[in-house]
Amino acid sequence: MSLIGVSMLEMRQMIEQACLPDRCEVSCTDGANLTIRLGQGQSLDEGVTLSGVPLQSLNSCRDLVNLVGQLHALRDSHPAPLKAIA
Repeated sequence: MSLIGVSMLEMRQMIEQACLPDRCEVSCTDGANLTIRLGQGQSLDEGVTLSGVPLQSLNSCRDLVNLVGQLHALRDSHPAPLKAIA
């Protein structure tokens, strides 16, 4: 991990909390790359997934802020599908 002294749990918590009030789930199954799902509100159903984010690219809090900004821009560029009202 690139942020010295930051555990994977702490990294996940920082990213997920930075995305509040929207729901965000962060995972790192291979120990080297993050997969992040960002939803709209409390639902992940209409969200986006960003995968393959190398941990080595996250060297500072500024890198985390930029990552969260990219997530929001990605989600905002994919509008939610319209729901039918009965």
